[in-house]
Amino acid sequence: MSSILIMCALPQEKEALTSELKGDATDVVISETFGLKALKYQYGEHQIFVKETGMGNVNAGIGLAMILEKIDMDQVILIGVGGALRSDLKIGDMIISDAVLQHDYLSSLDFGDCRMQPGALILNPEDNAAHDPIIQSTPLKIKLDLSENSDILRGLVLSGSEFVGTTKRKNELAKLHKDAMLVDMEASAIGYVANKAGIPFIIAKTVSDRLLPDGSIESDFTLFLEEASKNAAMVTLKLLESLD
Repeated sequence: MSSILIMCALPQEKEALTSELKGDATDVVISETFGLKALKYQYGEHQIFVKETGMGNVNAGIGLAMILEKIDMDQVILIGVGGALRSDLKIGDMIISDAVLQHDYLSSLDFGDCRMQPGALILNPEDNAAHDPIIQSTPLKIKLDLSENSDILRGLVLSGSEFVGTTKRKNELAKLHKDAMLVDMEASAIGYVANKAGIPFIIAKTVSDRLLPDGSIESDFTLFLEEASKNAAMVTLKLLESLD
């Protein structure tokens, strides 16, 4: 039996998932001091824990660290929604990633801005050339065949403590890495904490706002949050079905 932790930032994302999971949920108290709880479901022979953390890397990182301190997990999955960094992505497309780049953790130096993994420090070009800012997952225990679904794609998720609300800013971020497909506010904290604990992570996020020249990000996010959250929940079930 394995224990899988599914995390999300928003109540809409949590509700979409819990409405799809069958059976009764049990409340698990993580911290009385912080009022931190998780829901536990029995999924076949596996235990599934669901936790809504609130928005942002700080909330996500604290929540994950406290849960892992109390419960042994075999896999962490971050679900929910994010902003498209490619113009060909549409509302409802799912990005599956086992790597993430924190776009706002950097050294601003005379020779340029250097993105880093959290905890690192770059002071010169030599350090920058030797440093890989990508947070890679440890080997995954969940596999998903994407060959039959064109709406589920593999790619890099960028993450930072910023709601990216303009097309101009999205285009700037997209230039940071050729594989960048989506931007969110929680993935880099989940990746960093999971790696520190030696636990595989997956980022599974649905496009809630497109990359369009007409400045429609706010309206996209408002109109399609629930739809995108439901799609994220459905793909999460596919991930769970691939469990051994």
